[in-house]
Amino acid sequence: MRRFVANGLHALQSRALQTRGCAATRLWRWGATEGGLLAQVEAPEISTEPTLVEDVKGISAAACGSSHSAFVSNGRLYTYGSNKNSQLGHDETDAPSMVEGLEKARQVALGAFHSACVAEDGSLWTWGWGGGFFHGVGALGLGNTQTCERPTEVEHFRRENMKIRMVTCGAQHTVVLTDDGNLFATGKGDFGRLGRGDTNDEVDFHVIDYFDHTDDSILQPGDPARICKIGCGENFSAAMSEQGELWVWGRNDYGQLGLGEEAMGDMYSAERFPRLVRSLPLEGHKVVDFACGEHHVICLTADGYLYEWGDRSWLEPHRVLPPQVEDEDFHTIVKVAAGDKCSFALTASGKLFSWGSKSSGCLALGPESPKNVVEPSPVNPEVFKHQKIVDIVASKYRCLAISDESQYVS
Repeated sequence: MRRFVANGLHALQSRALQTRGCAATRLWRWGATEGGLLAQVEAPEISTEPTLVEDVKGISAAACGSSHSAFVSNGRLYTYGSNKNSQLGHDETDAPSMVEGLEKARQVALGAFHSACVAEDGSLWTWGWGGGFFHGVGALGLGNTQTCERPTEVEHFRRENMKIRMVTCGAQHTVVLTDDGNLFATGKGDFGRLGRGDTNDEVDFHVIDYFDHTDDSILQPGDPARICKIGCGENFSAAMSEQGELWVWGRNDYGQLGLGEEAMGDMYSAERFPRLVRSLPLEGHKVVDFACGEHHVICLTADGYLYEWGDRSWLEPHRVLPPQVEDEDFHTIVKVAAGDKCSFALTASGKLFSWGSKSSGCLALGPESPKNVVEPSPVNPEVFKHQKIVDIVASKYRCLAISDESQYVS
């Protein structure tokens, strides 16, 4: 049955999150091993097929940037990939290595040239490229444009007694959500990606106060938006409310904001303030999860439907149809993820579906898959040695999945 109530969905998501970090959780990595005709992959992945990271257990969080990856094992943060901009936080690039100074990491997010981590005590730490004359400021939020080779605490939040709930990174900007529901952004400001009404670069974190002054909810008019999740693409941002609505801002040259034809005129199209994706609530849909790819967005509704837009394919939310071959597991999706021209859906039973461009190196559907996979296709559980997948993250050219080796998936 296709209908899937929100309460049941949240319960399944909670159980999946509780599994992460237990002793049985393992990590799988894969992605593009080479670039295409017009693109070169910096720090390519070792295989386009998921590969188990040996001798690593107790995985509780993971993240991918365009050229580096990170994960948290037993509270310690590990990174690997390119260190061209000091984004690893250590000097080892050949294999995952521990980042010193972050003994109790909770969540991590990666941009193109920088990294950010939320510690268990709610403090925020950033490191990597700080900025330059020709390319603008970095996204560290430390008050200057100096490159940081090691994690440095963003002291602004500690001084203001603010604890960070979540951090997300675009290519060159960072957005955080505090425990009290406020949004702050820093970094490159062109196309309005910082959500403050202008295009100025910011070396410090500044509040996005749109939701304090505006009530544009359709599902619950008059009820202030309570932001519960944030996300970033390459040069745009998004925020989801507990009420089930999604706001987007930043560049819109690929239709990644999902606002329809009226909002996309040319390659410079952008929104400087958050704008509600109105078509979903107008049709009665409540969003319960979403993910930003490089230039597209995918979201999951409370009744189990998937919608996506962007990548110059769809200018507003477009329904992702289920596989033509009936698969009951597809009816119980608990999480979505997105990279560059690829999307993922994770089910309550721990099965993974993927679709998009084979050239992304991220579909994990084998060498015989078509160049463009247009419908969600199940990733063979054998790829993950029949272990249950409990989390999936993706970015440009790179993917990570967390599995529970104590649970078997047929």
